[in-house]
Amino acid sequence: MKEKKSRVRKKLIIALTTVTVVMASFAHDKFTDVPTKHWAHDTISWGVEQNIVDGYGDNTFKPNQDVTEAEFLKMFISAVLENQDPVQDGDWSSGYYKLAKEKNWSIKGYGNKSIANKKINRTRVAEIISGAAGVNYLGDDAIRYLLTNKYAEGKEDKVTVSGFHGNDFLTRAETVQFIKNAVDKGLNELKDRPSTPSDPNDIPKLPDEVDAGNIVIVERSKDDVKNPIMKKYIEFMPQDKVSEPAIRKFISSIVIKNGLATVTIPDNIPAGYIAYLVGTDNTTVMRQVNGGETKSFKMPESFEFTLYVKNNAKQNIIVMADGNVYWGAKH
Repeated sequence: MKEKKSRVRKKLIIALTTVTVVMASFAHDKFTDVPTKHWAHDTISWGVEQNIVDGYGDNTFKPNQDVTEAEFLKMFISAVLENQDPVQDGDWSSGYYKLAKEKNWSIKGYGNKSIANKKINRTRVAEIISGAAGVNYLGDDAIRYLLTNKYAEGKEDKVTVSGFHGNDFLTRAETVQFIKNAVDKGLNELKDRPSTPSDPNDIPKLPDEVDAGNIVIVERSKDDVKNPIMKKYIEFMPQDKVSEPAIRKFISSIVIKNGLATVTIPDNIPAGYIAYLVGTDNTTVMRQVNGGETKSFKMPESFEFTLYVKNNAKQNIIVMADGNVYWGAKH
């Protein structure tokens, strides 16, 4: 009799498991805007099965919709805590913010719904995830920490800070992929962020970063720049999307070694744009350059690369002797 009951129990368990799998499959295959060929289909399926994220009442997932800081916190904490979400006190995001505040994470929307409901960019996500891993990094250092630990990937073939596109917002599909990467790489505990900054020298160098006589080329953001003049300079110009790829390519070409700077003028400068190098000879003279040219010169304290359309400057970057790069246009 006991053996018969055991067989019945096993059949029931198998049946329930099958039903659960089928229901989970239905839950994520119902999204009309996430076909099986969508790049994030499997990732979104994982997110639904893990109860990290769900769709909308119209059977859509909206994979390209940007997420807010509050939404990211909810997804991230839910993924790592595995259905042990913090108790909410009023607003649906209050428990997640309370937990993040207690752990000293780099959040901005605690107690401020207006900020909590603003879109979050990739750099801010890097700061939160690195804090949850138990370190205190901001800006490019947080990005480098994520990349070296493979908690995240960039948006370009080369794994570099600039290729991470830290100022870009994060979509719902990208958010789930971000979180899955971190969990798959062993981020299974939510740690406290130290009260003092961690040492950037503890972060290994990225294999695709330019390493030239201890000079690493790093694009700096407003968040990790203390100099008030440079802070104002960063992104003071309007965005010019059409020429952004040329600037990124130029930055990736910079090599500073033994007091010598070498750059390659990008060959993807848009038609109608004129490129100039400024300050390569310690003067303010603007020297016109052409795509594909390689220039080498004694590294001054700084030099600039700029793109013009007629008399209008569309892009400008400043490259310092210490390898720091400051981008003047929004991007």
